[in-house]
Amino acid sequence: MDDTLTILDDSLARLWKGTVDPKSTIAAERVGLDKAAWQALIDIGVVGAEPPLSMLELAVVMKSISGAGALVPYADSEAIGRWLANAAGFEPTKEILTVVVVDPASIQARKGTDAVRLSMQGQVIPWATRADKIIFSFHTGDGCRIGVKAKDSVKFRTLPNFAGEPHGVVLDDAVDLASDDMHGVGLDYGPERVMQRGALCRSVQMLGAMVRINELTLQYSHDRKQFKRSLADFQIIQSYLAEMAGELAASSVAIDVAVARIDEADAFEHVAAAKIRTAHASRQITSLGHQVHGSFGFTQEAPLNIWSRRIWAWRDDYGNEAEWGAKLGGLIITRGGDALWTSITGQMNANV
Repeated sequence: MDDTLTILDDSLARLWKGTVDPKSTIAAERVGLDKAAWQALIDIGVVGAEPPLSMLELAVVMKSISGAGALVPYADSEAIGRWLANAAGFEPTKEILTVVVVDPASIQARKGTDAVRLSMQGQVIPWATRADKIIFSFHTGDGCRIGVKAKDSVKFRTLPNFAGEPHGVVLDDAVDLASDDMHGVGLDYGPERVMQRGALCRSVQMLGAMVRINELTLQYSHDRKQFKRSLADFQIIQSYLAEMAGELAASSVAIDVAVARIDEADAFEHVAAAKIRTAHASRQITSLGHQVHGSFGFTQEAPLNIWSRRIWAWRDDYGNEAEWGAKLGGLIITRGGDALWTSITGQMNANV
């Protein structure tokens, strides 16, 4: 991490002190947003930033937010929504944005007009009931488009996920986008790229949560006594802690590579690897963390539950590890067996 990123990370760490803690996060889940934390992010200039933050900078912010456990829509609004909004030439604002990738089967062109009708009933949209604007990403016959609608123009039923994030289920039969609501974008901002960026953002968020779970588990294992000895003195607990550290290291490396290569032609492979590796690690780390904490870890009094629930919510967003694994495996198969070894070693050399 270079000096600029280190300064950003340190500034965020100071920001959370006195602003975010487990009690404030549980309270925020009841209303669907930690308003104080969101305002603090606006005040330090990482919301609606001009010029836009790079993916490296965004990753530092997302990891810090998830590590703190703050209930704010930064990944959806800034790292994904603002990125699309900037591509379409929107005026910079501090509004909360959210994004949904539209199933091609849901798109209906309106005859005789440039309007598009989206059959969206039942679609779950992240942070929909707290967003100011919803961005729809989809393909049309003439390229990629994004459509923008004010939240109040679409009817939702609130459906919080495991993390207490206020997702919304679309109640309308259809969402109509007039020509003025739509903006053409290039393939680099099309639905496939949105899915890749979303998967990477969720991987970074999971990493931040896993780091916090690891810290909590280390501390608990030293503080908790059993038979007059700290849990950390038992060999089985030491093996759990070692495995957690290994999973964290592997995920961190995969994510670092994907963040650095997100705008390159081979971004798909790195994002897929990051999402698969991080999802696997998240399963191991939450499982081992809860084994060390025992039943106490599942109670609301134990901070562990806050970060565990976030990981369980984020693992399936923008494709779970099975979906990404099938896509990555399919790509490798199409290249043929002779290309497998050179593909692996070539990527390793490129990332050294």
